[in-house]
Amino acid sequence: MNGYEARRKRKEKYIMVFLLLAGLLFLLPLAVTFTNSLMTEGEIILNFGSKITLFDLMDGLTEKFSRLRLIPEQISFQQYFQVLLNQPSFLILLTNSLKITLPVIIGNLLFAMLTAYGFTIWQWRHKEILFMVFIVVMLMPLQAVLVPNYIVADLLHIKASYLAIILPGIFSPFGVFLMRQSMKTIPAAYFEAAKIDGATNLQIFIHVVIPQLKSSIAALSMLMFIEYWNLVEQAVVFIDDYAKEPLSVYLSRIAEGRIGLVFAASCVYMFLPLWFLLLGQKDLEKGIELSGVK
Repeated sequence: MNGYEARRKRKEKYIMVFLLLAGLLFLLPLAVTFTNSLMTEGEIILNFGSKITLFDLMDGLTEKFSRLRLIPEQISFQQYFQVLLNQPSFLILLTNSLKITLPVIIGNLLFAMLTAYGFTIWQWRHKEILFMVFIVVMLMPLQAVLVPNYIVADLLHIKASYLAIILPGIFSPFGVFLMRQSMKTIPAAYFEAAKIDGATNLQIFIHVVIPQLKSSIAALSMLMFIEYWNLVEQAVVFIDDYAKEPLSVYLSRIAEGRIGLVFAASCVYMFLPLWFLLLGQKDLEKGIELSGVK
């Protein structure tokens, strides 16, 4: 038994070391972006001024990497001042991202909760078949539904507006799936007691269902925010005006070759998603756990 415990603990240590190394590897790009955003333009040019090609693998690769610095010699906030004060286009594009993301989150929450309530509470024929259709659509990749979305947007004359992106996001089947799985965990006795007390469907939805779904609502909000905050394909297809592009698309062009501004703009751009994830990490874990999503 002691030998088994020793092997188990040794195995757990190896797993922990592997997970720690993997976590550091995934955090490395974020750390490089943040530290370089605090460097001066000259120091950043020294780090990334010379590009590494395949021929450098055999000649001078070690020397090139030895010049890379992760810790700035002199901390400077000049890049942030340039982005936030001298680049008005950055704030405009940041607002464009919010114009797309916030309506999608609010609309998808309302649609998902009401639709999931109908799938969970009401008994009607072919309910499970229709829900399976939702699942099939949810499993389709974005590239498979992008062309039908474009055709429908063209028929509605909204293909050059934010509505071409917002409406498919509002009616995304993933939210319905997540909310329905969470609603199924609510005991049926709650609904029966509310009906005996004379509560209507709307009162049951507001006073019984919504309080039980706080974690799922927070989880869905964060997942939808991250997805549409970082969207690229939909914006490239539907938006042809640079002034209306979200920041996720325009970020590569905002600095016009000044790599220091790119690092600072990327840090500002990453702040909201990271803040939401850190603030609602427990709700995200609990919401996904309640939904049964693996």
